[in-house]
Amino acid sequence: LDEYDELTDDDKARLLLKMESFTGILPRPRVVRASTTNANGDYESGNPPSLLDDIILPLVDESVRRQYRIRDAERREDYKEAEALREEASPRQSVLESAQKAREEGLDDEADRLEEEARLYQALRADVTQDEGAYSRFLDRDEWYERETQARIKRLDKSKFGTLLDGVDLP
Repeated sequence: LDEYDELTDDDKARLLLKMESFTGILPRPRVVRASTTNANGDYESGNPPSLLDDIILPLVDESVRRQYRIRDAERREDYKEAEALREEASPRQSVLESAQKAREEGLDDEADRLEEEARLYQALRADVTQDEGAYSRFLDRDEWYERETQARIKRLDKSKFGTLLDGVDLP
């Protein structure tokens, strides 16, 4: 969320134009500027929301989108919605938040372990930009299979594989 907050409206527009999944038309710059000046609320972290946020949020990672929506609900003092969003958090988002807390508390080894777990959950998902349950769960990988595969990969002795040039005589 911190990375997303650092994006200016220009950065968001450039990002949208680079995305293959974005096929719409960007609003005019004066309309975007007007949308941010009309925003009211406390925005000490990041910029006030703009029209570009409405366009880009469905295209970003679901954990960033959920954190943004939780923060927005709290700013609007809609604590029921914020709590409902927290309860619907995916396992990946929960692990990412735990890793962030561990890193803030100085527990780097624990944070690294949790970030590795988050990468596992990311590998399980067919599309991390969609909320869990928004598509068939049969498109995702099985957790037991992915854990087993990653453990097998860690056990491999990569030195036995050689290089691409094995068996090739170079002059």
